[in-house]
Amino acid sequence: MRRPLTLLLPLLLGAALAAPAPTPVQPGQTWTLSATTFDGEVLSTALHLNAAPPTPAAPGTYRADRGSLLLDTQADTLIALDLKDAREGGLGLACALRLSTLGQSGATGVLASGPLTELPAALERALAVLAVTRTPQEQAEAARELRLGECTLTLTPAP
Repeated sequence: MRRPLTLLLPLLLGAALAAPAPTPVQPGQTWTLSATTFDGEVLSTALHLNAAPPTPAAPGTYRADRGSLLLDTQADTLIALDLKDAREGGLGLACALRLSTLGQSGATGVLASGPLTELPAALERALAVLAVTRTPQEQAEAARELRLGECTLTLTPAP
């Protein structure tokens, strides 16, 4: 006997909702942030993610030794924050990129950098660039106009 689709639909939807899509970010990983600021300064840092998974209160927040990775699959964004030096009066880094481009050759994000007091506003501009641009060329042009840099984020292979 065949069941009507209306009876199977809740079962299918429940199975789909019960198994979230895998993410490229996992606890314990190391990610390398390579960046060029608007002024042309070339920077590179490594973010070593804690072994603990994100908490239910902050499901997309992966804590790291120097900051955190913020994953938002619905918005298709990944933000790498390196705040260690900024907490000591130095430069903070926030690399925002489209999650769907992660791992692609030449995939770049938008870099917000500056002192801790200026970083939230700069990150807001970086996310706005991602929201309104469609091509890497548009993204680079918009980032330059807003005095933002470029960045890449790559997973460091496990030893």
